[in-house]
Amino acid sequence: MTEHIKTPELRFSNFLDMWHIHKLSDVATITGGGTPSTKVSEYWNGEIDWYTPNEIGERIYAKGSKKKITNLGYKKSSTKLLPVNTILFTSRAGIGNTAILAKEGCTNQGFQSIIPNSEKIDSYFIYTISNHIKKYALKHAAGSTFLEISGKELGKMKLFLPSLKEQQKIGVFFSKLDRHIELEEKKLELLEQQKKGYMQKIFTQELKFENSQLENIKWSYKTLEELNSFFTDGNYGESYPKSEDMSDKNDGVAFLRGSNLKKGRITLEDANYISKKKHSELTTGHLFLDDIVIAVRGSLGAVGYVNENMVGNNINSQLAIIRTSSSLLYGKYLLYYLMSNQGKKELLSRVTGTALKQLPIKQIKQIKVPVPKLHEQHKIANFLSELDNLIDNQTEKMEILKQRKQGLLQKMFV
Repeated sequence: MTEHIKTPELRFSNFLDMWHIHKLSDVATITGGGTPSTKVSEYWNGEIDWYTPNEIGERIYAKGSKKKITNLGYKKSSTKLLPVNTILFTSRAGIGNTAILAKEGCTNQGFQSIIPNSEKIDSYFIYTISNHIKKYALKHAAGSTFLEISGKELGKMKLFLPSLKEQQKIGVFFSKLDRHIELEEKKLELLEQQKKGYMQKIFTQELKFENSQLENIKWSYKTLEELNSFFTDGNYGESYPKSEDMSDKNDGVAFLRGSNLKKGRITLEDANYISKKKHSELTTGHLFLDDIVIAVRGSLGAVGYVNENMVGNNINSQLAIIRTSSSLLYGKYLLYYLMSNQGKKELLSRVTGTALKQLPIKQIKQIKVPVPKLHEQHKIANFLSELDNLIDNQTEKMEILKQRKQGLLQKMFV
């Protein structure tokens, strides 16, 4: 049964018909999956793709599963062989992750896959509105041990659909936009991998900078204490801010915690704030340019660099400050070292405690750092900063595309 509803704000030319309401089960078949017995080796390592929920959500198309089953395994289980263009839809423990099946395959029982009736609904149109389907599934999921949406319940969802030709036009449009976003995401991943690779080679001295006078000289290692660094943390004792000392963003000073340290940056997203009066009392936690902020509890080992925009903020008890002696150690060089595999390993080796793990200042002081000449430290930090700028630009480009898509979704659907 269908009924007429209003049309979307933005449409392709030559499409004037009203959209209609349909139940999902009227335009698609919804089916679950199954798992062959893991005790029977003859059921596994075959040629039939068999997907699990943790494989879904990263890419638009599912082109091959990690595990595969044999024809015998397929016959001896409740799993179904799904056709190309089926929408794989995770139905439990991460409800609503989707992918379009690029070739025939099966799933385990963590799916309610949507097989579109090609005469009534376009597969990419369904994929495009998958967030809408996810919201419905989350709202109607049930279960005592874990939440799950059944195929019967999912089939009751009402969809607003145009003609098949208009669906196909919309599907082609968004498939091109999604492909563009996916390509930009891959570029971002490549840049991040390149940065990680450079850091690995730099701090093992496998990569030597051109024109360096110290190309063949092994760097010495010194502790942060030996390099005359200054250390402090956010343990203010009886002076620690109480509820009445908290403030809002406009009238207060950011009181940073572990969640404010992300990928070497300090972000004020979801930051707490203390009053300016309280901030003036907690002078040991004031941030200065080139400081390194490090998580000593909670998000252990997360680090952030204090640039011009972060100067003057304060830290809570989850954090500590490393203030380097500028004549011996460049703060930004230290940041990148602590973010490298070698630096992370060194830093985490200093963690103490079992139930409650922490990184005491006494241990931070003993962190060993490779120490090239100061000009070499600046050269390394500047090189990695340029890579960060490229990553930032690529991230911004990707976010603009995603915002554009979101705006179009709001205007092109009812």
